[in-house]
Amino acid sequence: MAQNSRRSAFTLVEMIVTVLIVSMLMGYAWKIFFGGRETMRHTVSQSQIQAESRWFLDHLARDIAASYRFYAVNPAEMKFGFYSFQLTRTPTDEIFYDTLRGTFKKPDDYSINVLKIEYSWNQNGTVKRSQVPGYLKFIKSPPEFQEGPSAQYENTENAKSEKIVLSHINDFEFKPYQQVYKRNTANPTEPPKVQVVPILSTDPKKAVLTTFITLRIHNKIDEKGDRRDEELDLVGKFYSRVRLAEAAYPGYFCTTDEYRTF
Repeated sequence: MAQNSRRSAFTLVEMIVTVLIVSMLMGYAWKIFFGGRETMRHTVSQSQIQAESRWFLDHLARDIAASYRFYAVNPAEMKFGFYSFQLTRTPTDEIFYDTLRGTFKKPDDYSINVLKIEYSWNQNGTVKRSQVPGYLKFIKSPPEFQEGPSAQYENTENAKSEKIVLSHINDFEFKPYQQVYKRNTANPTEPPKVQVVPILSTDPKKAVLTTFITLRIHNKIDEKGDRRDEELDLVGKFYSRVRLAEAAYPGYFCTTDEYRTF
């Protein structure tokens, strides 16, 4: 009897140890399983943020590259706007000639087809992009924008629209700059010196001088519990090709618009 009692006690200890070992292994496997799921979730979410941000920056670069003039730059309010050329340029005869009346236009009535585009950051962490197609009387001082007929642009990329293009943005910081080429008139063959001038005023007359902007977007999603936060910080520089050419070749490009010698 004593021998059987000792054998039962030993078996009970073995069972307890076995249960403890199995429990530890199951807990470890459970941790690996959910840890892997969290890693996968974080990776997918982070990849989505990167894809959305880069898609946004690509489209912004396209918009600004085609911009004719900035009409507003306000870093404090985190918004900027510009007139951008549409997918097709305005034919010269449409600029000078009134096809409906069969007469030549006055210089103040010369107009080009543009998109009035504005980007703005909202307190809820979203970035909104709006566009309005129309005509810009670019010789007039100051330039005057007139919205075009909606039917003309319906179901096209140039149609009037307003949408959220980016979310979860903690910081949307930009700075406008003018780029000036200083030439040595005494030695025309000498390469010009490039001077970058910050635009510190929100005056529309200063906004038109903008050659490029620098932009920083900071994405962050604060997760709850033991989930890892998603975060991304990107900085870019975006040039207007029109203003850049104008700065490089003064008097031979759109600077003539400002002096009414188009």
